[in-house]
Amino acid sequence: MLRNILLVLFVICILPNSVTGQNGYTVKSSKAIKAYEKAGDLFQNGLKQEALKELDEALKKDDKFVEAWLFKADVLHEMNQEEEEIFCYQRAIDIDPDFFPNVHFNLANALYRRGEYLDAKESYHTFLTFIRTSSRNQKLAKKYLRNCIFALEAIKHPVDFQPYGLGDSINTSYDEYWPSLTADEEHLIFTSLVRKDVTQPFGVKNRQEDFYESLRDGEHWKKAIPVGAPLNSEGNEGAQSITADGRLMYFTACGRPDGRGRCDIYYSVKQGDRWAPPVNLGAPVNTPHWEAQPSISADGRVLYFVSNRKGGKGKMDIWRSNLMEVLPNGQQRWSKPENLSFNTRENEMSPFIHAGNTSLYFASDGLTGMGGYDLYHAHREGKTSWSKPENMGYPINTHGDEMGLIINARGDKAYFASDREDGQGRDIFQFSLPDNLQPVQVSYLKGRLFDALTNVNLKADVELVDLQSLDTIAILQSDQITGGYLVCLPAGKEYAFNAGAPGYLFHSEHFSMKEGEGVMDPQHLDIGLKPIREGETVVLHNVFFDTDSWELKPESRVELKKLALFLRKQSRIRIEIGGHTDSTGSRDYNIELSRNRARSVYEFLLSLGIGEDQLSFKGYGDTKAIAPNDTEEGKARNRRTEFKILGK
Repeated sequence: MLRNILLVLFVICILPNSVTGQNGYTVKSSKAIKAYEKAGDLFQNGLKQEALKELDEALKKDDKFVEAWLFKADVLHEMNQEEEEIFCYQRAIDIDPDFFPNVHFNLANALYRRGEYLDAKESYHTFLTFIRTSSRNQKLAKKYLRNCIFALEAIKHPVDFQPYGLGDSINTSYDEYWPSLTADEEHLIFTSLVRKDVTQPFGVKNRQEDFYESLRDGEHWKKAIPVGAPLNSEGNEGAQSITADGRLMYFTACGRPDGRGRCDIYYSVKQGDRWAPPVNLGAPVNTPHWEAQPSISADGRVLYFVSNRKGGKGKMDIWRSNLMEVLPNGQQRWSKPENLSFNTRENEMSPFIHAGNTSLYFASDGLTGMGGYDLYHAHREGKTSWSKPENMGYPINTHGDEMGLIINARGDKAYFASDREDGQGRDIFQFSLPDNLQPVQVSYLKGRLFDALTNVNLKADVELVDLQSLDTIAILQSDQITGGYLVCLPAGKEYAFNAGAPGYLFHSEHFSMKEGEGVMDPQHLDIGLKPIREGETVVLHNVFFDTDSWELKPESRVELKKLALFLRKQSRIRIEIGGHTDSTGSRDYNIELSRNRARSVYEFLLSLGIGEDQLSFKGYGDTKAIAPNDTEEGKARNRRTEFKILGK
């Protein structure tokens, strides 16, 4: 827009008040001036090619005609003929470098857009020596000059970047872009720009954006197929994001009857192999402004998106909102979006929150970079603040626009779309992510939840809690048709895992993702939930004591609060807290230790408001071993706290 304004002002300034006047030009040739003035009339009537012919005629009559070189350069700019544009600016400067100071700014911009940073740097320096130029252009020149200096240094220290296409099963002669990937890397969804009517030529009016999907087949991808209705429609759908388990999708759609603005964010839930009809996310996420490019956290509880709504820092900002609740009819309620701290006065686009929920990747043209949109990454510090964004480096970033990057859960591979020369148009590529750009590594646990007696699949609640911070890392539900679930396990921490459903005892597991061989390997766990019946037991895998101690460790509170909540909901049942040890030590010592541990749990539950009529406790020592005591693994299994249903 700024460049177009400059062009109009330039034309107005250099065209004479009268078509017959010759004063004020840098040449005296009447024929050259006549051709030049005719070019002005043609250009103002939108006839660019004809204007170029007249300018060439003017320069043929006198090649020292500075105004004609400048005018021709700007017309070529409008026609995206950048190489010829640069030549014209340079000819004008060779004739008279002081005639029109903004020519140095325009030349620098053209060189900058082509990635010719050294020459652009010199032209920006020259432009800044002129005093009587607009403050806005001076400000932009200083910004782009910083970018040139950054780019020249980045090129000296390139990052390892060897992208390769995903193959013909994904990439076609159409444009494919905006990939989304499940945490197990088995399911890929992307946007494709296809023909509305396959019998007609592929033109502007015969194209639409639809979702396609593919399943992994070993080291390759199966042939992508349309996701189909109700997600794909006669309109455009794109810029999608899916949860780690692939069962919840958020995407952008524009101009729909139920839209609140030009473009809105919609969501759909997948049950079994079917997607539900999309639902407009509504206020406060969607507004009468432009909302698009959603990125959903692994468990579907935090949404990042792009908007030009009021209250932001720049033209287009990244915002964040938290899921408050899901109503009985399935409608989602979200918190008032917050503006992220690193947004600039320009544009931030295409956010991607990694499965670890601590690293955000995005594109910006407002931060120091290589030019156009560059890719950056920032890390969450605390609950709301972010680190200073870092440029991902050259040649990941270039003088062109880079955006739409995603990263697998393990954090070692990135996927993006590009119209690189070795592609078939805009294609989806993959590359190994350099170590310094990788987020925290994330593994996953997946499996099936079912009734332990009938083997019927269950829709159950799944929860993952960080035992150190006591923060809830994930809350999700298994698929009500397949019983399937997937939960991400970020590296470096210990987690309490719980799964439960109404009418069933909850299931407890403990996962340590700290350093160790194989610790980040994906895990599979099918869980049969037990109906609430007399005699059933549950091992509390997240109740902890130090060796030879019966004092509860702080991280035990997560599990015991879960048990207290269960007892409040099932106020008529009675349970026994049982303490168990391995065979180390004497029988009497183990009985006493286990009894004291069971009592500690009993007293903690009392402190949470559970009545004595629902509780009892007993120490069993090593009399009810569930594994051999001749290995450390077996002993660890025998050292446990559990509860048993005594009756109702």
